[in-house]
Amino acid sequence: MGRFSEVVFGRRELPERCLIYAGAYSAGRKDWVRNLFDSWQRVQGQWIKFTFSRKNGMEYLVVFNVYGASLVLEIVQLLKEGNAKKVFFIGSLGGKELPVGTLVLPTRIVDKTGLVAIDNPDEHVVQPDEYRLKRLRRALDDSGEVYVEGEIVSVPCVLHNIKHLRSFVEKEEGVIGVECETSTYYHYTQKEKLESYGLLYVSDNKKHDIIAAGKNLRNARRKSLRKITRIATKVME
Repeated sequence: MGRFSEVVFGRRELPERCLIYAGAYSAGRKDWVRNLFDSWQRVQGQWIKFTFSRKNGMEYLVVFNVYGASLVLEIVQLLKEGNAKKVFFIGSLGGKELPVGTLVLPTRIVDKTGLVAIDNPDEHVVQPDEYRLKRLRRALDDSGEVYVEGEIVSVPCVLHNIKHLRSFVEKEEGVIGVECETSTYYHYTQKEKLESYGLLYVSDNKKHDIIAAGKNLRNARRKSLRKITRIATKVME
């Protein structure tokens, strides 16, 4: 155990706790959350970026630049091999109607990435563990955070604008947004018996695309990322 973890992260034995930040990495995004920790090592890594940090006496592996289902799957396998126990996924969501910055607690994830079907052809919907959902709700409520629960769809990250997927998302009234990683994350963390949590924020919608960089949009994304990081470290204490 730990040989692959050592190659990627420099350690055979990883911290018990891990935060995964989905989406493309930028130094700016790192700086949005850095001061929420008591200590923070230099960011390392080639493709994925990572650091080891500490908060309230506990060490965390913090991983950035995790974009797409296949990379999530690789990270989950590395965490298991490195003996991590708890993992929190922080992702962004293309909302259908929700404003940018809205916190979203996914309770039902329709898998359209194909990576869940590779492992189980009969599984088309992934759901978080109900007990851990309750813990997340309690942490959000105790912190006074406003959030939305609902159904989302995970789609391939490089095959954008697939007509039948767009049509599916638009026609399903219960679907509140779309992203790339959450179904794979929950399916494989549950399979590997990791204690897993996930919380998303709306990064774009019909009015504002994902590269829209207005000051108000940037501030909304930054605040949401910081809120979720605080919730994540609280839940994994």
